[in-house]
Amino acid sequence: NHFDERLHKLEDTILPVHRKTKDLQRLQDNIEKTLTSLDHVIGYHHVANDVEPVLRQGPSRQVDKYLHSMERLVKAVAFFSENNPDSPELNTVNTLFSNGKDGLEKEFQAQLSRHTKPMPPLKVEELIKMENKEDESFIHLPEKTVSDLSQMSEWLSGPGNSQSFVKAYSDIRSNNLIKTLNGMSDHIKGNSNTGRKISNAISTPKKPGNRRASNFRKPSTLLRKESLQNFGSMGGRKSSHAPIAEEELIELEVDPFVAMVSACAKLIVVEQDMMQSVIPEKYRRKVFDNIITEPLETVEQTGTKIVEYSKQCIARHDHPSIVNVFPAIKHLKTTLPAYQDALKGVSEKNRLRIPRLIAELDSVGVKVLEDFSDCVKSDPEKESNMPKDGTVHELTSNTMLFLQQLAENVEIVGGMLASNQSQVLGALKLNLENKSRVYVDLFLAAVFLLNNYHFIITALNRHNLLALAQIATPEIERFYKEFIEEQRQAYMQCWTKFDSYLNNDNKGVPIQVQPGGKLKDKDKQVVKDKFKSFNNDFEDLVKTHQQWAMPSSDIKKEIRNSVKSRIRSAYSELHEKYRMVQFTKNIDKYLKYTPESVVENIDKLFDQYA
Repeated sequence: NHFDERLHKLEDTILPVHRKTKDLQRLQDNIEKTLTSLDHVIGYHHVANDVEPVLRQGPSRQVDKYLHSMERLVKAVAFFSENNPDSPELNTVNTLFSNGKDGLEKEFQAQLSRHTKPMPPLKVEELIKMENKEDESFIHLPEKTVSDLSQMSEWLSGPGNSQSFVKAYSDIRSNNLIKTLNGMSDHIKGNSNTGRKISNAISTPKKPGNRRASNFRKPSTLLRKESLQNFGSMGGRKSSHAPIAEEELIELEVDPFVAMVSACAKLIVVEQDMMQSVIPEKYRRKVFDNIITEPLETVEQTGTKIVEYSKQCIARHDHPSIVNVFPAIKHLKTTLPAYQDALKGVSEKNRLRIPRLIAELDSVGVKVLEDFSDCVKSDPEKESNMPKDGTVHELTSNTMLFLQQLAENVEIVGGMLASNQSQVLGALKLNLENKSRVYVDLFLAAVFLLNNYHFIITALNRHNLLALAQIATPEIERFYKEFIEEQRQAYMQCWTKFDSYLNNDNKGVPIQVQPGGKLKDKDKQVVKDKFKSFNNDFEDLVKTHQQWAMPSSDIKKEIRNSVKSRIRSAYSELHEKYRMVQFTKNIDKYLKYTPESVVENIDKLFDQYA
């Protein structure tokens, strides 16, 4: 009992002390919390003094420290705005925050501008050849710069609540991309200027009423203002032309455009990769769209110049110059998948620029074939335009050369060419037949048609055009061989009159030589008339036909042999029969030609230099 009493007394004594101790402990904790809170509040009052030197130095070379100072300002602004919105301290930290953000935006722009340089053309060429589009060696910004830019953009888009860096990044990178593309274009132009230039031209068929002569250009991807020269046709003659006024020829270079298309497709992928390392995700689509807008416009505008150039060519019927556009169409179509892959998610306007350009160029391709066919049909039949010697007409050589150039771009115009070539050849044949009627001499007209038909079929075989032509006209080769044979036979008709000269008869009655080598008086006159007519007509024909052209050595030889077969044996027999007969006192006058000299003269046919 005594122990219990003492224990109760101890509890009564200790419990008040314990309660008091707990109260004291609570007071101590409150004091410590108050002191901590006071330190925290005092810290906000010190922020301005602490960060001002850092902000004054700027973020260059101390981006981490600068961003830490800006974070302190953000918290100070929030504290004073909530607890003392009218305090001068709030004005101070607000001013510092605004200045600091401006400094950060300027530093972002300065660093990006300082390290953004156009990619050298040789580096671009290397990029174009590479298949690995993610090669980081082409992201030409230092790693430290990329890290700084990324941190600054992250802070500006978050606590900084700023989008000015978005525009700055878009403008700087877009302008740099344009400079890179133009540099690449100039580089290609420089190489082209020392190499491939157009130096040859001939006239092309033109529609009536077109006062300007068209020019037929040999295939080239460099079209420039050049003095136009004669181009030797396959027919062995040079064609003349009237030059287009220089101001009507625009300078157009396809190689630089092709290089620009390739470069742009690769460079926008590089820009996309770099942007992902610098720009926060929520802004990437907008930034990428802004970066590529002007470069794609540059490509589109350059392509549009080609379209306009092509339309001008069609307007003046300068069809072959448009052939130079087909490589550009082919390259655009080849590069289109790369563009489609890179431009996923961009604005519809940018996404459709390349397909729209391809459609415009395709349309030009169709129009040039249609217009060319019309020009072939309507090429005028003027005597002044006809070759005096019956050689291959300029229209024929130009048409076949144009079809040859088209065939070299069969991947682009294959379908159009297969359907239009038959029309063009049909129109050409009809036009040639109409032109042949200009000749007064029917035999020269036959030579003219023979030469042109042979040129056409030779060109079809030589330039792999025959297979395309056979799609629409399977037997076209046989048809042209028949056309050639028809005209060969038509020409040979001029030699039929010699049959009557070389027949030994007088109105169907054989001439008999009397004993002693004498003839009746009436037979003497007949023999003299035969040799006289032969001499005169043979001399005239040889002299005239010697000036006519026959570019094909095979056909020339074939025709000469046909004439020899018709003339030589009959003349030799007649000559041998009467060289010892006294039908005239001046026998040399009538036996002017020996059988050997007849053959020699036949070999002069179609050889003006013999």
